[in-house]
Amino acid sequence: MPTDDLTAKRLPTPAGTLFGREVTAELVAGLLDTHRLITVTGPGGVGKTRLALEVAADRQDHFTEGVVLVQLAQVGDPGAVPDVMAAALGVAPRGDVGAMDAVAEAVAGRDLLLVVDNCEHVTTAASAAITAILERSDAPTILATSREILWVAGEQRVALTPLEIAGGAASAAAEMFAERAARARPDFTLADPGTAEAVVAICRELDGLPLAIELAAARMASMTAPELHERIAHRFRLLGGAEHRPGRHHGLEELVAWSVDLLTVAERATLRAAAVFAGGFVVGDLEAVVDGVDEVDLLLRLDALVNKSLLLADQAGGRTRYSMLETIGLFAREGMGDDTTLAALRDRHARHFGDAVAARWEEWNGPGWQAATRWVENELGNLRAAFRWSTERGAIDVATDVAAHTALIGISGQLFETTGWAEELVDAATAASVARLPRLLTAAGYACFAGRAATATEHAHRATVLEANPLYDPCEPGMATFVEALCRVYSGDLERYVELSGAVALSTGPARAYGLPAYVDGLQAIGRVDEAVALADESVEAARQRGNPFWIAYALWTAGLALAHEDPHRALAAWDEGVNMAREHGVAFFDGFLIRDAARLHATTGALDVSLELFDTAIEGFLRSGNVVQSAITLALVPRVLEDAGRIEAAATLFAAMAHHPGGLDHVPALADCGSRLETHLGADRFAVAVRTGTRMGLAGAGRFALDQIAVAREELRRTAAARPPGGLTRREVEVLKLIADGRTTAEIARELFISPKTADHHIQHIYTKAGVSGRAAVTRWAFEQNVVG
Repeated sequence: MPTDDLTAKRLPTPAGTLFGREVTAELVAGLLDTHRLITVTGPGGVGKTRLALEVAADRQDHFTEGVVLVQLAQVGDPGAVPDVMAAALGVAPRGDVGAMDAVAEAVAGRDLLLVVDNCEHVTTAASAAITAILERSDAPTILATSREILWVAGEQRVALTPLEIAGGAASAAAEMFAERAARARPDFTLADPGTAEAVVAICRELDGLPLAIELAAARMASMTAPELHERIAHRFRLLGGAEHRPGRHHGLEELVAWSVDLLTVAERATLRAAAVFAGGFVVGDLEAVVDGVDEVDLLLRLDALVNKSLLLADQAGGRTRYSMLETIGLFAREGMGDDTTLAALRDRHARHFGDAVAARWEEWNGPGWQAATRWVENELGNLRAAFRWSTERGAIDVATDVAAHTALIGISGQLFETTGWAEELVDAATAASVARLPRLLTAAGYACFAGRAATATEHAHRATVLEANPLYDPCEPGMATFVEALCRVYSGDLERYVELSGAVALSTGPARAYGLPAYVDGLQAIGRVDEAVALADESVEAARQRGNPFWIAYALWTAGLALAHEDPHRALAAWDEGVNMAREHGVAFFDGFLIRDAARLHATTGALDVSLELFDTAIEGFLRSGNVVQSAITLALVPRVLEDAGRIEAAATLFAAMAHHPGGLDHVPALADCGSRLETHLGADRFAVAVRTGTRMGLAGAGRFALDQIAVAREELRRTAAARPPGGLTRREVEVLKLIADGRTTAEIARELFISPKTADHHIQHIYTKAGVSGRAAVTRWAFEQNVVG
């Protein structure tokens, strides 16, 4: 499975030229090679984020796992910092362990650059989070931005100063002004001496702050540089008071205030309403918050605010999404009106997103799954803000709508943070007898995936009971019972799992799409294999009829589990289709399950090379997401495979690590038998040494050990195969060779076999070596001559 390109997904491309920062950028880039934490400090608006993004983009190829950006600007609650980090990294929670520990464990040992932006308003929480990551391992590297130092051990500080003005019209500050002004007025230049002089004076008055210069340059659309200079100078002289506050921050604050003063009353109202959004908005969302304004008028106001550099417009994806710099947002929220008006705006914002996510839930279970899930992912910042605000205000019905439906949808996108919202609200919603309490309790039941099976079971069971009460609005029929069934699995009660999932399977409505697959899984798990196999095809068809890719991937996975008992070929075909479905529609939740179980099945059929390759992919994926339960299950299966590959000491070490890890023996009982065999192979003394080593490993350490040993085992298999006659290809190499003979490209081979292009190319090169040829045409002829393909 190809590694996700985290950089492409999560590192925005900075707009415009980076002026006057060449030396500082080189300094920061150099420090990244020798230090674990570099903090870029400086006043607001000095360009800390811009510099960090430039350096990160330039250095991304130096980190094998790329760059991940964590933006803290919109985080109002310091306690949410770990959750925001987890969401940015795609890390799932770890049971009763906090989100920060889950993040630290998931990134331990990963060669990536973590850019943590805007720490200053949550300094203590950000420092604690960064410390947790740095103390866990010698990787990754962290590049932080903050108005003040974070006071973390080993931190290297780079103070970013304002742009140089001494060079006059040739200075970085003036050049930046000219470039940004040309966006507002394409014919703008510094050719006229009066204009150049005024621009230099403006930059000096603004202390060379890039954000202030950018805001001022936008005014060139409506006035000349000398006119702008006259007004800025007059404004600053009137305000005064700079001796009592930091000069640069004062200048920036006054510039924002002055920019706002130039707005019409309608534009000011729109800007303040826009400031309550977290992570941006589309025009329809703003229309719901700004009372009594039609869409056309609102678009005109937004256009004016964009032109005045008070809003940003991102048109990627074919739909404009608006956002604002945090400095402007902070001023708009705190310096543009009374708290009562702001509270009313936030109330409407929360109600709007509560209604919107509830509407998306109605579309989720069907062909609209992907659109609904992607919407929740895109609006997570707004949903988080809506949940927090409505909870603090005591608007529990609104908070319930947000938490329940965001979690019900978000779980399929691995947004495990949202399940925590539902759990947090259960008591308050119960006390308030909120009508949609069954939905909230159902969502809280998904905490079983985070290792909180006991409380999750209680929540889901309460949901099923309350659904019979006409005072409450139930979840989708069958959903609460299904979630309770899942909870029973993680509690170890398989008989109850079968009973509950069987009841849902009898449904004639949408619940059949997930009830039948769950029932098939339960039947095969308790040994009623014939019944499970008999229902396998029907369960997949029920999911297909619903049209929800999430349930189709789920049905293909559970069908494969049943079929694997009797027909490994059909099981692998089901899982192959499931992987295709998961990747085509972005159902990342089931990708690791499908690959892991395919790896397990290949091991039982003797295809060790294929099994090891797939285990490598599954382990990487589960560790990357921080899915502790599934990581433990997967790693507990690997000792047997290493044993079959002849790596007995490695198998014994990993056995010990997983036998002492919570859940290892619980979910993979065969692990215990593996231990006795390994002790017989090694002898008591050597086995004891391996056990001592393994028991000192945490889950992340065991994962890295397993990946290293899998790599060694795969190389040994390759060497063994290379020593055979030319026709002695491994099973995987035969599969690759057949696809070469069929005319497939390297990329097509990778997609067909669910491996990365790099791995596919390695297979191709090994085949060339064994065949003694150097090209596709020659190896195709050789394949036919050797009867490898026919």
